[in-house]
Amino acid sequence: MRISILFWLSLVGLLCFAGAANAHQQKEAYTSIVFNQHSGMLEIQHRFYLHDAEHAAQQVIDKNTDIISDPVSREAFAYYAISTFSMQDQQLHPLTLTYVGTELQGKYLWVYQETPITADMEGFYLKMTTLQELWSKQVNHINVERDKKVNSVRLHVGESWHYVEVAK
Repeated sequence: MRISILFWLSLVGLLCFAGAANAHQQKEAYTSIVFNQHSGMLEIQHRFYLHDAEHAAQQVIDKNTDIISDPVSREAFAYYAISTFSMQDQQLHPLTLTYVGTELQGKYLWVYQETPITADMEGFYLKMTTLQELWSKQVNHINVERDKKVNSVRLHVGESWHYVEVAK
């Protein structure tokens, strides 16, 4: 009887520990693309859960990567992230996106990019595969905002380019 109780307590403890180890990974990233008429720029803000970014960086960059305390590691992750995000105009021409920087804010890592707004931006094609080569359940959410109107897209593993129409 005593062995049975110890067995069940051990099993419950292991299950709780296993759940706690995976509980922090969200496997989601959020990108906001905002038309800033004052600056004339299309501002792209990628938000990653810091815990996910740390795990990913240790796999795609180096096992000793420390995004929180090492700015070089943070930049390396940022370059990985921007290399997996692309935009094309309606004629399928790539938009040139300029890397702006990163920021740690609470439990998030932000990566910023921008590109000039052009007169004919009525929609564009988006592709974001960030973290999807690591986790098949990774979902990348993208919100495009113009004049307080928002269009949203969710990109799952295996999805290619997605067209987003932009309201004027």
